[in-house]
Amino acid sequence: MTLRLFFVAGWRSHLALFRWLRPSAFIPTVLGVPVVQLIWFVHLGRYLGTYPTQYYVVGNALNACAMAGLFAPAMSVQGERVSGTLSAVLATPANRAVMFGGRIGPAVLMGALTSSVMLALGTALGWLHVPLGSLPRLALAVLVTAMSCSACGLLVGAIGLRTREPIFAASVVLYSMLLLCGVNIPLDRLPGWLAAIGEVMPMSQGIEAARDALAGSGGVVGLLGWELLKAAVLALAALLVLRVLERSSRERAALDDA
Repeated sequence: MTLRLFFVAGWRSHLALFRWLRPSAFIPTVLGVPVVQLIWFVHLGRYLGTYPTQYYVVGNALNACAMAGLFAPAMSVQGERVSGTLSAVLATPANRAVMFGGRIGPAVLMGALTSSVMLALGTALGWLHVPLGSLPRLALAVLVTAMSCSACGLLVGAIGLRTREPIFAASVVLYSMLLLCGVNIPLDRLPGWLAAIGEVMPMSQGIEAARDALAGSGGVVGLLGWELLKAAVLALAALLVLRVLERSSRERAALDDA
């Protein structure tokens, strides 16, 4: 029953968010924006000649999973609130951790798929060479990065229990990650305090692990271990915030205050 709640509730919540979108709107949103971002930064990087093309392809390909990872879990909570169904959801005796944790699953899969498509596009355009031996480690880096971003999205969604604009918060986090997590600018080129923030944000070690996997260097397991730790901490923080704000919102009768 617990597994059914985890997977079925998460999937149904995801369908409720996106099924109404026509493919003509859904596909450009999920794939169109990352494709434009990838092409833009690759050409900008090649013009500047600062780093190899592969550097920009890997960074922006893995950054693509942040869009689905951040917005889908955040919207799953805000959507319930706006539609007036959040009270009914929270009135059930179901385990909160299982019910809301399951909403990360579809976001992880969509994020990993988006990043994989971006890596395939970079390979097809001749910007990226992926040795066959590096594929398992590269795939693991993509999956772990998607998990970390989705856990962060759930935390943003949890804060959305009491705020009106979690989507704006997700946008701020998304563009902060683009700047601070080594997508196009190495962390050691940033000011010290910004680099420190980037180190603890989702995705930074995942991108580094993906680059190391393609280069055939060691340290991938250690980097992904740190990324998994960040995902676990973010997920636990999200569940804790959900619990605290749920109680507070009940007391203030603010659950459906959209």
